[in-house]
Amino acid sequence: MPEIRMMATTGMLGYGYTEKAFQRGLEQNLDFIAADSGSMDPGPHYLGEGVPFVSRQALKRDLSLMLEAAVDKKIPMLIGSAGGGGSEPQLALVREVVEEIATEKNLHFDMALIHSEQSAEYLKAKLADGKIESLGPIAELTDDEIDQSERVVAMMGVEPFQAALKGGAQVVLAGRATDASIYSAIPLMRGAHAGLSWHLSKIIECAGQVTTPRPGQDCVIGTLRDDHFLVEPGHPDKRCTRMRIAAHTLYENPSPYRLEEPDGTLVTIDSVYEQLDERIVKVSGSQFEPSAAYTVKLEGVKESGYRTVFIAGVRDPILISVIDDFIESCHERVALEAQNLGVAKDSYRLNVRVYGKNATMGPREPVQDFNGHEIGLLVDVLASDADTSKAIMAKARYALLHTDFPGRKCISGNLAIPFSPSDMPVGMTYQFNIWHRMEIDDPLEPFPIEYVSV
Repeated sequence: MPEIRMMATTGMLGYGYTEKAFQRGLEQNLDFIAADSGSMDPGPHYLGEGVPFVSRQALKRDLSLMLEAAVDKKIPMLIGSAGGGGSEPQLALVREVVEEIATEKNLHFDMALIHSEQSAEYLKAKLADGKIESLGPIAELTDDEIDQSERVVAMMGVEPFQAALKGGAQVVLAGRATDASIYSAIPLMRGAHAGLSWHLSKIIECAGQVTTPRPGQDCVIGTLRDDHFLVEPGHPDKRCTRMRIAAHTLYENPSPYRLEEPDGTLVTIDSVYEQLDERIVKVSGSQFEPSAAYTVKLEGVKESGYRTVFIAGVRDPILISVIDDFIESCHERVALEAQNLGVAKDSYRLNVRVYGKNATMGPREPVQDFNGHEIGLLVDVLASDADTSKAIMAKARYALLHTDFPGRKCISGNLAIPFSPSDMPVGMTYQFNIWHRMEIDDPLEPFPIEYVSV
């Protein structure tokens, strides 16, 4: 097999990369360039709203360099998890940006759009056939949960990318996809070693995260050969180390030795990491175990209510010493005030996080000694409608400002409020309600492909 060389421009489209690294990578006789464009790390909001968690301006900058280079070099450009979550509006936004760039730069190419958002009818049919099971600590799926979902995406493997390329596309914009499938599609289509292909793809999907020094994102080049692969930074002043490369198999995985993909498992137990020179790492020995069934992950969200947020600081040592009891008394006061407004206690949720005192881990915090001179209060109210959320927050703010506590010497003023307006409506919020695995017979079935001549 002739070697295959690829460049991951950035670990997240819109996070950026240096033009110096990018241009150096283009000089390496690349077979294709690619970038991941999504993640569920920022939570359910972006999938629910169908918006990216990077700016349109940043998306356009990163895409512009990649698109112009791909057309000039006559090589494929692959984008996975378009727009953040790969939903229909997110995919449509990335398409809009790509077509805008093409118009401005007078570029011509064939493009494929791979859709990954799933219909309720399709999911219910799969559920009825017993083809959907839960992943982790979440209830088994029901028809009711499917109906409540705002959006559901399935995470594709390599086959839809391969089909799009075989269909004549030079540019592929895919909905939700596994990070590694973006980079494994072309090597596997050309008959490359499965274990090495998946392992290289896993290493480079976060691009500059495996380089040092790492002030930010940047390009990484992967070279795949018959019995090993090489990883090197695009930037001449950066380097890859054995430790960085090996450690990346732990990233987003419960085990560094077994990494699941839709059609099998990458096994790195016998992988060997060698420092080829100061900048380049060589990896060999990786294997791939095909699975008996082809499965894709489902990610879905439903509405959880309207949120309003309030932030304040506390430096009063007397209040800090009784803060837990004080917050409890404020909860009681808000409940009474809500009742006066005709709002039932179970129709809203008031949270007060005390930053500086167990805010991160809450009751799981093992360190109980607290000696801080100041704390921060992050307060949020969740309710079924925006007006109730705002009304309860106004009562909560008043309670925190004016509820007495033992030893208090001032009438009010014990909170330092950094913003005006102090109460910040967030709008509709979402929660994950589908985090399941779906078995499919045809890897292309849930992922229709649309071809466009740009």
